[in-house]
Amino acid sequence: MRFIAPLSPYDRFKNIGEIGEVARLAEGLGFYGVALPEHVIMPQKGDGLPTRTMWYDNFALGAHLATLTERLRIIFTVMIVPYRPPIQAAKLISTLDVVSKGRLICGVGAGWLRGEFRTLGVPHAERGAMTDEYLRAMRALWTQERPSFEGKYARFSNIAFEPKCHQKPHVRLWMGGSGERVIRRIAELGDGWMPMSGTLKEIGADIGTIKRATAEAGRDPEALDFCYSMIVGERDEESERSRAHPTGGRTTVRRDYLTAQDAIAGVREHQAVGLNHLLLSFNWRTADELQEHMCRFSKEVMPAFCQ
Repeated sequence: MRFIAPLSPYDRFKNIGEIGEVARLAEGLGFYGVALPEHVIMPQKGDGLPTRTMWYDNFALGAHLATLTERLRIIFTVMIVPYRPPIQAAKLISTLDVVSKGRLICGVGAGWLRGEFRTLGVPHAERGAMTDEYLRAMRALWTQERPSFEGKYARFSNIAFEPKCHQKPHVRLWMGGSGERVIRRIAELGDGWMPMSGTLKEIGADIGTIKRATAEAGRDPEALDFCYSMIVGERDEESERSRAHPTGGRTTVRRDYLTAQDAIAGVREHQAVGLNHLLLSFNWRTADELQEHMCRFSKEVMPAFCQ
């Protein structure tokens, strides 16, 4: 099991320096990576919206963190694919992968927040089709010597595209979300899955479906990563609201693991359904509190899983 430390909500940090300190600590403690969620702007009207307004550009922040660390993975959770034209997005991703020497994991999704789509001038109703096509176009840019692509939303030919990704054939793509379309996307294009909701029983059943679909597509299902979130300690209701997103009709009941023994048992429950990465959630208000939680988890829980 690999453990991922949170770096949000961003407005709880006094400055960028504190974020860098947490990232360096995460590497020193043996965490696999840090999670960078994404919004570009935050509409201020409407019910059920995330309350946070501080959202850094993940490519700039990710490059900064990559220069401060040597082994820590920079994990987008998730990049909203329709927000950027595919050529520009592919260049940002491949450049960050080169800067980090292959430490970028690009979680990707279609997005959901209507007001954000409207403000950015991106058609919300077409986000799924745009995501599928943009991902295919980006793969062409990363893997073809002279890339060409012809689609509804993107087309190019007779071009050179450099740098390619440091990782081969390209940066790992973890697909966010749930449902049949996401499963097809993983089977065809994905290197992993990041569900946003669901019980462990539902997640386990979906992992089985994804592995079968991936095998049918002629790809190795055992090479896939599966990442879910887990609350450790007291629940942080404010932080949970700040990451609000549609549940896809699922009722997600997340347990709180209050002690080290609870957390160890919880990790094993997640392992049992096929998950191999966990994004941890702690209750914290300052960078010092977050670091205390990370130190305690690394001392009391991680030794049971990290050799």
